[in-house]
Amino acid sequence: MNTGALTDRHFNFRRFRTAIPGEGRFCMADQQPDPAVDILQAWLDRAGEAPACTVPRANRERPLPASHAQQGMWLAQQVAGDDDRSLTAPHAYRLTGPVNVDALAAALGAVLARHEALRTGFAVRQGELFQVVADPEPFRLVLEDVAGPAELNAALQEFSRLPFDLGRDPLLRARLFRLGAQEHVLVAVFHHIANDGWSMGVFHRELAALYDAATELPSVTDAKGLADVAELTEMALQYPDFAVWQRSLADDEAAYEKALTYWREVLAGAPDLLALPTDRPRTALRSSSGDRIGFTVPPTVSAAVADLATTRGTTPFAVQFAAFQTLLAAWSGQWDLVTGITTANRALPETEELIGFFVNVLPIRGVLSPEESFADLLVRTGRSLVDAYKRDEVPFELLLERLELPRAAGHNPLVQVTVASHQELTAPLSLSGLTVEHLPPRGLDVQEDLTFYLTSGAQGVRGDLAFRTDLFDRSTMEELGRAYLRLLQKSAAQPETALRRLAEEAAVPAGRAAAEASTDAPETAGTAPRGVLEELIATVWSDLLGCDSPPREANFFQVGGTSLAASRVANRLSEELGVRVPVRDVFRHSELAALAAHLTELIRKAAGSQAAATGSGPGGEGHA
Repeated sequence: MNTGALTDRHFNFRRFRTAIPGEGRFCMADQQPDPAVDILQAWLDRAGEAPACTVPRANRERPLPASHAQQGMWLAQQVAGDDDRSLTAPHAYRLTGPVNVDALAAALGAVLARHEALRTGFAVRQGELFQVVADPEPFRLVLEDVAGPAELNAALQEFSRLPFDLGRDPLLRARLFRLGAQEHVLVAVFHHIANDGWSMGVFHRELAALYDAATELPSVTDAKGLADVAELTEMALQYPDFAVWQRSLADDEAAYEKALTYWREVLAGAPDLLALPTDRPRTALRSSSGDRIGFTVPPTVSAAVADLATTRGTTPFAVQFAAFQTLLAAWSGQWDLVTGITTANRALPETEELIGFFVNVLPIRGVLSPEESFADLLVRTGRSLVDAYKRDEVPFELLLERLELPRAAGHNPLVQVTVASHQELTAPLSLSGLTVEHLPPRGLDVQEDLTFYLTSGAQGVRGDLAFRTDLFDRSTMEELGRAYLRLLQKSAAQPETALRRLAEEAAVPAGRAAAEASTDAPETAGTAPRGVLEELIATVWSDLLGCDSPPREANFFQVGGTSLAASRVANRLSEELGVRVPVRDVFRHSELAALAAHLTELIRKAAGSQAAATGSGPGGEGHA
């Protein structure tokens, strides 16, 4: 098998699959930017197990439930609040040459018209999240003059950090900054609830085709007419159709039964926190402020990794991932840990040309033994990867919900460290008559404690570590990168070395101690709720979580609370009290007594605002 061809980002498994005699379309397989051979083998192993499937168009006369990924992203936004920018993705492009502003506006409007995901708002009804798709509207591209680099940077920063109202705003906004007649900067800002890395390739291709078509027309036509001129095929499927189809599978207990059984067995007893050593204590609330450091894997090391992978019948990614898990074990002192792998989750052929948030996370558990060799770990790691890819159809958010895993406001559940492996972007934006330069992002907001990016390209393999700055110093992450290179080099050159010896090569810097991961069972004894508010909260928790009446010291996440349950609790309390209770308040005040005290302040403020508005306060004419 020519594995080189399989590592291309644009390898299309569907075409490979349908070329096999006697085989129809394989519904769980298509392009993925993940380690191709692992996925290909997993899908081949599963051949015949998955029925051919297509996604039907959803009935638009009925409510459109959000996908599991959208639900997770929406909840993350509610908890984080408007100041969190880890859920937005700004992209800036320097355009050199004569820009046709009307054509660019028409092209952006046509992209919005073609993709419902970018015109979707969200509404909560009876505790459930639904999509509300807005009709296409003419797109107004604001042209703003800036005097120079300093003013441009300030304008870019300000525009990129404008909050999205997920109830009504389009999920793509753009602005054009003019530095001169032949020099502009286009900024396109997406909310992640409607965008992922794959989507950017779709966006670049369509924007280029639509702009070229618009510049050739004597007058700008409507979005559909422009798409016809650009020779873009009509969308056979929209993201809401996929979301409704995915939800129908979740409602069918048999659809995910085998996969969920596997995940329950693999994750039974897994630690809920990877206790990496931090430079500052973990706070009760997760911060999104981040930074990134990068390094290049030397060609000699990459060659050794490839040779080891070939010798052991696996992929370079399996070697890189096993080395990274060994590094995490060495630094944390945890030999049982969970690391997430992101997948494009574009298995269905119908999703190839859609803009939307499809990304899934596979929680890979590593139970390492200090005395085993790296070669032995590599065998088990390769098997774990294949087993996980064979079950990648289960949405991570659904997995968390079904496994009823513990939650905490200060860190993400189960997975706090992720690994993303992909090829370099092969479809940058290209606009007719213009030189386009994709500008690097300014500042960084992150969703995980730590994300390890492995990027393969013509210049070799590059590693990037994106991290939370409230937890880690830049110097710590630079040392982590150096430690990874040492460990990877020795693992590839001497795979029979025991993990304990490899861990010594990547030892945690002196003076740092790993954060403690709480494994204690939640305390259930305590004081009975006091007062009306505490009793109300206890009743709501009991009703919605199915738990016994909790004491006032109880923590929401230790009595069965989840992100989705937090949304339902907030809605129920809002209805009972007649004041708006934000979801993030349930996270920030997770103890029953603390939440009751906070709600007391909310009610007092609401009463004061009402009194001021009606003139019923001191000196007013009204009365209480």
